[in-house]
Amino acid sequence: MNIPYQSYGKQDAPAVLFAHANGFPPGTYNALFADLGQDHAIYAPHLRPLWQPLPEHQTQAKNRAVWPHMAQDLNDFIEHHNIGPVIFVGHSMGAVAGVLAAQLKPHLYRQLILVEPVFLRRTITRILRFSPLALTHKVPIIAKAMGRPDRWDSLQQAFDFHRPKRVFADLTDEILWHYINAAVVADGDGFKLFYDKYWEATMYGTVPSLWRTLKRSKVAISVLRGQKSETVDDLAWKRWQAVQSRTDLPQHVRAINFEDAGHLLPLEQPQRVAQKIRHCLLPD
Repeated sequence: MNIPYQSYGKQDAPAVLFAHANGFPPGTYNALFADLGQDHAIYAPHLRPLWQPLPEHQTQAKNRAVWPHMAQDLNDFIEHHNIGPVIFVGHSMGAVAGVLAAQLKPHLYRQLILVEPVFLRRTITRILRFSPLALTHKVPIIAKAMGRPDRWDSLQQAFDFHRPKRVFADLTDEILWHYINAAVVADGDGFKLFYDKYWEATMYGTVPSLWRTLKRSKVAISVLRGQKSETVDDLAWKRWQAVQSRTDLPQHVRAINFEDAGHLLPLEQPQRVAQKIRHCLLPD
């Protein structure tokens, strides 16, 4: 499978495989890649929602089986480009996919660096998994994704629409333009979201619980967390710090907290995140 991707940095340097968040195509992270790419070759594949229409996926597999497919996609990408074992960096949705992928083929991964992974409680993921779609569609984050505007007359109009949104409040104009240029594409006489909003809603409604997988991981894992985010809340953060995995790292490498950041941590503070990623790197 020839999965589309973007590459950054020094192509003869150690490989970093980067997996993006739900709704945020790779180009959104240009500032992070510019810093991290100074001493790494960065491969940023498009995750399945960016290249497969949702109706096509739904005819090929059960709607809620997308996460195993994305995990396999990452492993196929590594093998196709012969870049393993890789340093894996994933943000949010991408972090979850990376944990699942490394469980399938741990030899392809040198280590996992998870930035704001989705650490939901198992009870919540089970409710989302087994509830009728009519009910899950009423969950606020899912309903909001399905109801969001996805067409504009110009890129400037798209920027102006997103600028006052609370989720983007801590992003500079420059970083927000990175998002607009990556996430909004020409379509006829106007522009539309590159990342389909119904795919976005599907991903929100099907997130798996990772806790058992984290405990069994054969690959070393570091977690970078924005303390203001609800994705890795205080309970989840304490739980992660208490996890006894097979590949324990020093606590200052396993769990890195950014007190003044939220879920869009790698966009809010790209240079600091790049610095901390380097801090996490295991010796050769």
